[in-house]
Amino acid sequence: MDYDPNNFDGLGMQEQKRNLSSDELYSSELQQEKIRNIISQISPENQLQEIEMRLKGYRKNFETGEWEKIADRKRISDLLISRYMGYLSSLMSLNTTMSNLSPPQINLLMKRIIEWVTDDLDANAEKYGFEDDYTERTRVGEILIRTSFLVLNRCLNGSEARRLFKAMNITESNRPMNEGGKGNSWWEFWKK
Repeated sequence: MDYDPNNFDGLGMQEQKRNLSSDELYSSELQQEKIRNIISQISPENQLQEIEMRLKGYRKNFETGEWEKIADRKRISDLLISRYMGYLSSLMSLNTTMSNLSPPQINLLMKRIIEWVTDDLDANAEKYGFEDDYTERTRVGEILIRTSFLVLNRCLNGSEARRLFKAMNITESNRPMNEGGKGNSWWEFWKK
């Protein structure tokens, strides 16, 4: 069987679907759609796009769903945006959010993030066009630090991973046992 990235079950469930009734098939598809929805919600890509747009001085119009330029906001340096988006991209990944970090580990990471942001904004204020604009420095720093904190909190003691695996457990419990009678034991290791 070929790998299909849109098939989240990955256990040969396509073969079993041929033997399911239409109700069972619908239920299985509905559960898979729920998992895809959860994964899309926790995926950091949407958050990264929002942060980039906010750094550039846009706000989202929630009525239309479109990004609108804030009229009095001056243009942010492309260098700042590329540096910070690169930095956030390394932090805002499923590897991070699916991790299991303790409070001391998160505190240490946050200390380093705060030090880096502060040092970078101070050292490169002229390059970024922030020489005397401390309000804008604070705004950019706050966006980066708050976002980092919220991402790291998602992995506090593995909470994000547990939520995802709990949702997967509900999905898997609604499916028939696979051949060999192993059921959903394939991911038991990750639940701990």
